[in-house]
Amino acid sequence: MDKTNTHLLRILMENSRTPLTQLARKLKVSREVATYHLNKLKKGGIILDFVTEIDLEKMGFVGAAVFVNIKATKQKEFKQFLAETSFVSWVAELSGVWSFGFSIIGRNNKELDEKFFQIYTQFKNEIINHRFTLHRGSSFFYEKYFGVLPRLTAKRKNKDYQLDRKDKIILQELSKNSRMDSVALSTKVSLTAPAVAQRMRHLETSRHIVKYSIFVDVSKLGLFQYSIFIINKNIDEKQKLIHYLQEHQQVSFIAQYVGDPFIEFGLFVNDPYKLRDSLQEIEEAFPENRIMEISLFQKEFVSVGSPSCVFE
Repeated sequence: MDKTNTHLLRILMENSRTPLTQLARKLKVSREVATYHLNKLKKGGIILDFVTEIDLEKMGFVGAAVFVNIKATKQKEFKQFLAETSFVSWVAELSGVWSFGFSIIGRNNKELDEKFFQIYTQFKNEIINHRFTLHRGSSFFYEKYFGVLPRLTAKRKNKDYQLDRKDKIILQELSKNSRMDSVALSTKVSLTAPAVAQRMRHLETSRHIVKYSIFVDVSKLGLFQYSIFIINKNIDEKQKLIHYLQEHQQVSFIAQYVGDPFIEFGLFVNDPYKLRDSLQEIEEAFPENRIMEISLFQKEFVSVGSPSCVFE
C-alpha cells in the first residue's frame, strides 16, 4: 500500500465524513485522484465500512460481550447467523481459547439475557462453552494502525438534547454509512439539507454521535491483532494501567466489564514473533499483571457500529 492510500486511511479513520474536496487538498491530489484511491480501498476490501460510533447508553441501551467456542461443523452457520442478527454489534472470528467474540445489545440486563438465550437455544448442541459479561465501557484507538495516537481530551459537559423520530432515522442512516451527505439524508426524513445538518450538529454536541471513522480489514494492512485478557490484583494501579494502555502505540482498544477484575485490550503487531516482546514490555511496566488468555483475531466481519435494534 502506497503513502497516498495510507494517508487517506489515516484521515478517514480520524473523521470518515471528511468531504472529498478536503480529502483531495490534504492528499495534494485532484478530486478525481482522491476518488480513485477511495474506491480502490473499498474494492480491495481494506475499507469494509464507514462507521458512526453512537453512545448506546444515551440511546437507552446496554451491552454485553460474549465469547463462544463452537463446533467446527457449525461455525459457518453461526457466523452467518451473527452477521444477520439485529441485536449483534461487532463480531470477530478468533483463534485460541474462543471461536467467536461478539457484543449483544439490549435495553436492560433482562433483555440481554433473553437475547443470549435466543442464540444459545438455536445452537445449544454446538456451543462447547461460552463467557457472558456485561460491558462497563469500551474505548477504541484504531487510528494507531496508521501511527496516530488519539487526542485524549478532558471530558466536557454534554448538552441535553431530546431525540425525536427524525433524529433516530438520521442516526440509523449514518450508522449504515457515515459518509452519507445531508442532501441524501434529507430525502430520508423529509427535511431540508440545512435542517439535517443542524440536527447532526445537535447530535454531535450532545455526544449521541461520538465519532465518525472507518472499519478496516487489519490483515490487509499487514497487521496481526490479538485480544488480551489481563488481571491486576492491585486495584490502585488500574487507572494507571488503563492510561498506559491508552498511550501505548500498539493497543487498539480497551474494554472493561461489570463486576470483573480483568481488562481486555487489543494488541497489534506486524510480526507474530513480536507479540512476546510487546507483552513483556507491558509486564515490565506493571509486574503484577497476569495474562489470563490470548486470542488471535482471524477476521472482524461486523463493525462496532450500532445494530438495527437500537433504532426500532
